Parts: sequence; structure tokens; C-alpha cells
Amino acid sequence: MKLLSLKIYSNGRNGLESDELFFGEHITQLYGPNGCGKTPTVQSLAFCLGYPADFREEIYRRCSKAALTFSLNNGVYEVSRVIASRDVAITVRSPLGEVSDFYSEGDYSEFMFELLGLQYPNLISTGDKLSKPFISTFLPLFYLDQDDGYRDFYSPKGNQRFIKDQFSEMMRLLFDQPVKNSFDAKKDRIDTKQELARLDELVQKRQSDVEFARRNLDESEELQEINEKIDALERELQNLSVSGNEHDGAVSVFSRLIANNLERIRTIQTDLSEIGKRERSVNRIINEINLEINALSLNEESRRIFLSFSEICESAGCQLFSVSSSSYAKNLLYLKDQIKDLERNSDEDRRKIEALTATRESHEKQNEELIKERDLLLKSNEMKAVIDTISRIKSEIFSLQTKKADFEKYSTLQTRYFDAMTSRNKVYEKYQALSGERSFSSEIIRLRSDLRTILLRWLDVINTDNIDKNISFKDDFQPVFGSETVSQLKGSTKVRAVLAFHAALLELAMVRQRGIFPFLILDTPKQHDINNEDLGAYVSELKVLAKRFNTQIVFSNTEFHYIGDEQDEEWVPHYPGEKHNMFYRNTP
Repeated sequence: MKLLSLKIYSNGRNGLESDELFFGEHITQLYGPNGCGKTPTVQSLAFCLGYPADFREEIYRRCSKAALTFSLNNGVYEVSRVIASRDVAITVRSPLGEVSDFYSEGDYSEFMFELLGLQYPNLISTGDKLSKPFISTFLPLFYLDQDDGYRDFYSPKGNQRFIKDQFSEMMRLLFDQPVKNSFDAKKDRIDTKQELARLDELVQKRQSDVEFARRNLDESEELQEINEKIDALERELQNLSVSGNEHDGAVSVFSRLIANNLERIRTIQTDLSEIGKRERSVNRIINEINLEINALSLNEESRRIFLSFSEICESAGCQLFSVSSSSYAKNLLYLKDQIKDLERNSDEDRRKIEALTATRESHEKQNEELIKERDLLLKSNEMKAVIDTISRIKSEIFSLQTKKADFEKYSTLQTRYFDAMTSRNKVYEKYQALSGERSFSSEIIRLRSDLRTILLRWLDVINTDNIDKNISFKDDFQPVFGSETVSQLKGSTKVRAVLAFHAALLELAMVRQRGIFPFLILDTPKQHDINNEDLGAYVSELKVLAKRFNTQIVFSNTEFHYIGDEQDEEWVPHYPGEKHNMFYRNTP
């Protein structure tokens, strides 16, 4: 999604309206004094996306609607939402001109979730009833409201948390993770188990396809080498057709084919020698490990014999053999695992030896035929020599193209196998979560680790010194600094931590290619809590993020003034008001 423009329309005579305001590619700054209309403008943006807003009474009375345009999937959408009536009334015009009207927050949220490609699951409410996610529960990940947004890492409107584990559920939706509390858990478990079984079969089949393709693959040459040889042979054909002495040229072609074949045979022989050395080394290591296993077994047997003689150690609590006894099983298991790994490698080497030997024999036989054909060519007339050479080159090109096709097929099968494994692992994580086998998946552990790393960097960017950098998480994604939760942080430290968290979250979402809302909207960061220098460093780093991922940053401010570039936009009030310029003009 890319924000394009925003406009607030007048509610008839003596109304208020704004210009059509165009968003910057990277940063959009609303700059002006208090009371000039910055906050209702920022609120209107979130309002059009589906977030509830409490406008001042003058806005309800004098403005009719807010209109937002944004691009998504190479199309432009127009959303207008009625302000004058406090009931939900939203109209969406699609890129194809289709118009949809929505009169409830739930219906509009369902439409937006589908449009954005988000899950729309059946969740559990705080009253253990069926509940659905809303845009108003999801958007606070990327929108910090002036009143509530800087009090917590997740601050929905009026702190309304009607969904059980609401913050965790929204984070899971953002990163496409299994929900924590599914209302349809039992049915989901059955369906997910069936899907897991299907994907297990698919993974096995695709793994078998890859192994079969690999066994039939001639690995004595790389794909790039094959392409180069095809190009060289095609040049030979072209040169043969323009050569002045066709007979000698034909003989030369055969000589080069023979030389190329000999080079392949030497390369294969070198590979066979290296594999042979490796196999002998592996066998030697296996023998040494077996000697270690025998030594361990003898030591354990000795321990058992000596334990029968009380004179060796008369103490009832004797620990003479305690270390040996406790480590014996671990060492034995480790050594046997090493042997298994080495034997697997040996089996793979034997397969390669068989394949390379067969390829070498094929090249040797082919060379014998080439030499015979060249000898006959020397005795033949000019026309027959050229025809035979062209036939041989085309045959060689066909053989190489067949090898190339085998490589490409193998690559395609590998990709399909990897895709099946990825889908299978994702469903497996979901099944584990639904089965309650663990509180969170390994992917969520990785997400938290990545979030911690990025959050630490953003805390430094905004100069957050008075905080413990030993970050852990509670309730899945709620950062804890040492032993302090966000509620224990005060003043500037809290605001900095909240700003750092949301910047880190946006960065992580973009790194993970989950840019559902690829923007961050900050309605008047607490300027009295953060000096301009630190806020400037924060916005400058957001600019770097915007350049890297093509994200958008929208923020309003009174004291701090950001100087942007041609990719940024600055919205300033320019309609005369009683005390200062305003964003809205009076309509006659």
C-alpha cells in the first residue's frame, strides 16, 4: 500500500475544507503551530483506513467527509468516510470503478483484511466468545495517536482490548503466524492435521523426485560449462559454413572434439582420485573411532569388575568411577553418531564414483568413435567430410542440450521441494500452536530475537540511555527492559522506548516482507519529552529506512522542523485564521 493523497471536504456553507494534500514518497511532515489543524488531518488519515476518531465538535459540524487515495497491487483505490454523521459510512471505489459501501466497522475491516492479504480468523474475546480482528485493533501497530499512542507499545483507541491476548494476536496476524486463541481450535486442529499429512506426502514425493533426478544427472560438468560448450559448437557450425577449405575445417572440428573429450576424461579422473583419497581417509577415521569405542567398552567393563572389590574403595559414597559412568553413554552415542554421518558420506561418495566412472567410460567410447570418424574423414571427399562433421556437431549439441535440460529439471524440482518443505513447516508450526504443545513456535522465537536486535539499535538512535538494554519479552511480544515493563517507564524514557519499538517493528515487517501497512504515522510525538536533536536523529534514521524499503513516514510537529529532500513533502497551514494560519479554509 502506498499513500497518495488526503482531502477533507466541507459540510456545505460555512464549512471547513482542506486542499488535496499529497503524501511524500518517503516522509510527509505536518508542521505548524498548535491549533492549526494538524491533529484532525492526521486523524482523518487513520479514520479513512478504519480507525475510530474523536474529532472536535467543530470538525463534526463543519466537515462532511474525509477522502484518502492509495495504491495497492498496481491499482488506485479511493476511500471516503463520512465525518458529519457519527455512524460508520464508508465508500470505496476500486481501480476498476466498482463502488462498495460499508455501514459497520466489522464489514469494512473484513474487506480491508482481505484486500491486504491478511488472515481474518475467528478469535476469542475477553469474555470467551467469538470475536474478529478489526482495523482498529491492527492499525495501532503503525499509528500512534496523540492521546494514547505514547503510553504503551500497543495502544488501541481508548485502550479497548476486547480480544483475548489482543496485542499478541495482532502481531501474529502481521507476521502470518498461527493465532494464539482460535475460536475454531478443534476444527482447525483436525483440518491442520489433515493438511499436514497431505504436505508430508507431497514433501516425500518431491524429495523422491529430486533424488531420482540427481541420480540421472551427469555432475561431471557444471551448467555454465555446458552452455559455453554449446555456444562453442554453434560457432564451429557457423565457421564451417564460411570456411574456404571445408575439408580441412571439418578435420579440425573433429580434432577439437577429441581434445575436448580427452580434457573431460582427465577432469573426471581427477575427481575420481580426490573421492578415492577422501574415501580412504573416511575409512581410516571410522577405524580410529571404532578403536575409541572398544577402549570405552573396555574401560566400562573394568569399572564393573572393580566395583565388585570393596578394597578398591571402601567409602560408601565413593565417586571413583562417577565421571566415567556418567559420560560413558554420552561418549558412546556421540561416537556412533559420527560413524553414521561418515558412512552416509561414504555412501554418497560411492554413488558419485559409480556415476563418474560410467561417464568416463562413455566419453572414452565416444572418443574412440570420434577418432575412427576423423580417420575416415581424412580419406573421404570434401562434401562428405563437411556433411559428416555437421552431423557430428549437431549430435554433440543435442547431447549437451539434453544434459542442460536435466540440470534445469533438477533445479526446478529442488525449488518445488523447497517450497513444499516451507509450506509443510508453516503448517506444522500452526498444528503445534493449535495442539497446545508449546506456548509459541520456533518462528516466533526467531521473530522476537530479530525484534530485540533491531529494537536495541533504535533505542541507541533516539539516545535512550536511562534504560536496561537486557531485553526480554512477556505475553509473546511485550518488551521488558531488565525487570521493568513499559508501565514502569516514565517521561522521556517511555516515549523514546515506544518510538524505538514502532520503528523497529516497521523495519522488521519490511525485512520479513510483511509490509501490510508500509508506513508509520506519528501524531505529534511528545516534544517536551524529547529534544530536537534526538528527534532529528530518529527521523533521519526513519528516512534511511524509507529509502531502503520504500516505506512512508507521516508525522506532525510544532517545534521540531525536519528539512527533507525531493522525495519528501511538507504540509503547512496557509489559510488565514484568527491567531495563525490554518490547514482548513472557510467555505462561503
